[in-house]
Amino acid sequence: MTYCKEQNISDPTEILRCAQKLIVKGKSLNGFTGRSIADELTDDRTSFILISRHNVLGTALEEIPCIEDVQLTLEVSFYGENAQDAGGPRREFFRLCLQEIKEKYFDNGLKEHLSEDYRIIGVIMALSVLQNGKMPRFLDEDQLQAVLGSSKTSSSCFTNLSQGFDKLSLGEIARNLPTFLHLFRPCSYGSLTRRKLVHLLKPKFSEDGCNQRRHENIVYTVFSKYCREAAGGKRGNVTLEHILQFTTATDEEPVLGFVEEPSIHFVSSISSGQWSFIPTANTCGNTLYLPCPDGDTALPAENELFEVYDMAFSNAYFGNA
Repeated sequence: MTYCKEQNISDPTEILRCAQKLIVKGKSLNGFTGRSIADELTDDRTSFILISRHNVLGTALEEIPCIEDVQLTLEVSFYGENAQDAGGPRREFFRLCLQEIKEKYFDNGLKEHLSEDYRIIGVIMALSVLQNGKMPRFLDEDQLQAVLGSSKTSSSCFTNLSQGFDKLSLGEIARNLPTFLHLFRPCSYGSLTRRKLVHLLKPKFSEDGCNQRRHENIVYTVFSKYCREAAGGKRGNVTLEHILQFTTATDEEPVLGFVEEPSIHFVSSISSGQWSFIPTANTCGNTLYLPCPDGDTALPAENELFEVYDMAFSNAYFGNA
């Protein structure tokens, strides 16, 4: 906060960038990316939590209060899953948790009888803001002012929520740098379009002229058409957000952008001796894997391939490779 005032920083994104650098401690938010080996050897600490996919918020409300230092990078593991958290599981946790928080604690009015929960919820929301998770943009203006602004409130829910944010200094930052509140307001610029998704998911093609590149071009053309149908609501429940979520574990681009640039890699359609055109992903590396034809095997008919894509993109487990 002091640094931002001294440097006359008022842009909310830059305020968040400064806050993240000064507040978050321990291991890099994206595994080893962005830090030297010396840095990693001296500070590789995390706050580990174990979460149930069947009860994300419930287990979070039990785990978060046990964290000794909330400034440390959060390391998330889901029950029974062995994936090491290099960013993907944490982003997925924040997305799922904020969704449940909104539905249970805000959509149908405040739950005064559960007011103590709001203090922990404030910590979770603040962690999501600081650690490249989904932004909690479901508070209306009056609520936002009561929690992070200068308004007084008689609600114990808002008082506790504010205290949760204050544990990570976000309340103090917002009250002294009011432009910071813009990050918490609904905004049209954050909506995902086909143009934005295609720009985010950069294809990694083989060299021009080789047979593999020809196959990759065909698959990418089909994928691009699939995205156009998803954007137009022609793929049932599958939206562009589902595709981004499948690839990165979040359905929106983080305010500070992705540390690891999302990309599309083209892989062989032969899996365990069988042909498969089901997409997979590595959400820690923000990588979408699109199978290509091999040898004499042709790409399935477009309607058949699109049905395979529908199944994959509507099922997060394919995206946890």
